[in-house]
Amino acid sequence: MKKVTGILFLCIVLSSCFLFSKYRRTDFTYNEGSQSYTIPIVVPKGFVTEKTEVDSSGNTILSYVYKNNALFYIAHLEDTSTQLQPIEENKNEPRINLTTGALVYKGVDSTNLYWREIRRNDLRFGYRFVPKEWEVRFDSATNYGIVQRLK
Repeated sequence: MKKVTGILFLCIVLSSCFLFSKYRRTDFTYNEGSQSYTIPIVVPKGFVTEKTEVDSSGNTILSYVYKNNALFYIAHLEDTSTQLQPIEENKNEPRINLTTGALVYKGVDSTNLYWREIRRNDLRFGYRFVPKEWEVRFDSATNYGIVQRLK
């Protein structure tokens, strides 16, 4: 029994190392009213710029830009009408994630680069200008973030 437990533990540790080898673990912190909240997130590695902005509406946006101009972002929106990317909602019907209740928009732009945005209440997790070979990593990072908010 100890061998089985040891092997199972080793498999979990090795798989978690493999899972996060292409990601950087960090936190997204934002204020809502007088309270501060922190969400653990994973960000695909390889970004060249990291920037946090708080605009005049109180929206907090954390963005990562990559050398090929791909963009990954996490945002808490005080003004939920704020658009972080141009999604034509009349042409893009969202899929509803049954686990989180989030709205998931996804598509390909005119240059065959992928975009995605997950919306749950006042949070947004998304990316733009992502090539096909990076799509899975960016999808995983957005999924990870939205699930963390449930905890």
